[in-house]
Amino acid sequence: MDATRSSQESTRATNLTRVPDLWFPEGGLVLRAGNRIFRVASSILAARSSVFGDILSIPQPDHQPLIDGCPIVVLHDAEQDAEHFLRAIFDSSFFERPPAPTPFQVIAGILKLSTKYDVAYLRRRALLHIASISPRSVAEYDTMGFTPDASLQTPRELFSRLLLFDSLDLTWAMPAALYAVTCCTVQDIFDGIPADATGNDPIQLTPALQRTCLVARTTLLIAQNHETFRFLRAARGESCTAASACRRARSTILENFTKQVKLAPLGYLVPERWGTIPLCSACKKASLEMYDEARRTIWEQLPSIFGLPTWEEMEQMRKADVDEV
Repeated sequence: MDATRSSQESTRATNLTRVPDLWFPEGGLVLRAGNRIFRVASSILAARSSVFGDILSIPQPDHQPLIDGCPIVVLHDAEQDAEHFLRAIFDSSFFERPPAPTPFQVIAGILKLSTKYDVAYLRRRALLHIASISPRSVAEYDTMGFTPDASLQTPRELFSRLLLFDSLDLTWAMPAALYAVTCCTVQDIFDGIPADATGNDPIQLTPALQRTCLVARTTLLIAQNHETFRFLRAARGESCTAASACRRARSTILENFTKQVKLAPLGYLVPERWGTIPLCSACKKASLEMYDEARRTIWEQLPSIFGLPTWEEMEQMRKADVDEV
């Protein structure tokens, strides 16, 4: 078990950092994660978590190390995850249900540790947040900004999401996360995301995820060419007022698009770019309709592209996880 009573902890805590608002003078237990220590009420922790309840029920030796007279439990978890998790337990306002805005790092830390330590209500709340950022349709996808071409998430954030969902078997949250990472560069998929100046560790996909993304990348490139760009080959409006000019414009745009290495079949043209396309109003309307149809077609194919269950099956999984059956 990762959370254990410490038999080696020094009573001198000179290298440890007390987290001030998680250091309760009346608390009878000290938790340590990394170099951070927290003094909390063991009764509250045991009431929230069956795992901690079991740990704290084990009789302890008479001469175990103490900090401020309190026994120590060492958590083999990231210190930031532990802090988020404990804040959620001891401060009811820290981690509210969606739509309360919550950083993904907070959601991820609480989800991991509430699963590990069996805190059911926090796990469900975290899963509700995951559901709120996991689109089930193109319309939801457009409002959630999962793709890197929308510049709303960095590759680091996208990789973190995918790895979290995969590690916890959240299959129902995987389609958009897999799609977004697949749209990153091949180099990122192979080499991962390096450590950065702010202290973030490197992130590396598992071999299984690398294979899934790279195989899907070929399929999505074909779909992008055949489906996403189809409006540039066939979408002439019935009442086109400038046939020659529109035909030349479509040909030029298609040539420019196919020269690029960008993969974004669901978001190649953001709404703002449609206004700059030099087509007559009839052709532009027909093109937009065909483009939207192509996006819906590709979206419906994502489960088969990534080797996932059907959308209907994943919806049942999602409902079971967030108790909506």
